[in-house]
Amino acid sequence: MESHEVIEAFRNQLDQVEEQGASSVQVTALREYLSALEKDAGESQEYRNRKHAGMLAHYEAQNQHSIEMLKAVLEAGKSALNTLIIINGGAVIALLGVLSNLVGDESHSKLAGYLALPLLEFGIGVICGALGFACRYFSQACYAESSENSDRYHKWGNGFRNAAIFMALAGYVLFGFAIANSYNAVVWSF
Repeated sequence: MESHEVIEAFRNQLDQVEEQGASSVQVTALREYLSALEKDAGESQEYRNRKHAGMLAHYEAQNQHSIEMLKAVLEAGKSALNTLIIINGGAVIALLGVLSNLVGDESHSKLAGYLALPLLEFGIGVICGALGFACRYFSQACYAESSENSDRYHKWGNGFRNAAIFMALAGYVLFGFAIANSYNAVVWSF
């Protein structure tokens, strides 16, 4: 109970005593009433302290959850970009190996020509993954600056984040097209 609430309760009790026609109050009755108010005020303060501690614990749990979710999102993005570079890079190496074997063989020159487009698509997929990593880095740098400086850095961070997502999606789409074009190159050459 707050101090103004105690004073208001005390006034209300005095008003009731006056309405009953009394002009004086017994000291023992007044002491008992003050003890009851004190007990109520103590319980109220304890309740407020518990409620405040509960709110702080809830806020801390929400904050920890948000931090863990951010870490999970960052790790998932990093894994997606790593995978993009690995699968496209591996495909480039495999196609280069196939093409190096086909260079000397005149009968497979048609296949080698058809594999040029998938090789380009796989290569651009690797570049998309590398650019995605760069955009990811710049977005995090901008977000770090936005907490200290201005909203402008936050907007730049959002832009770089969206660019990183676009690069990853573009790299995966290019991988799909390159796989389809590799298949078609083999089918068309025979």
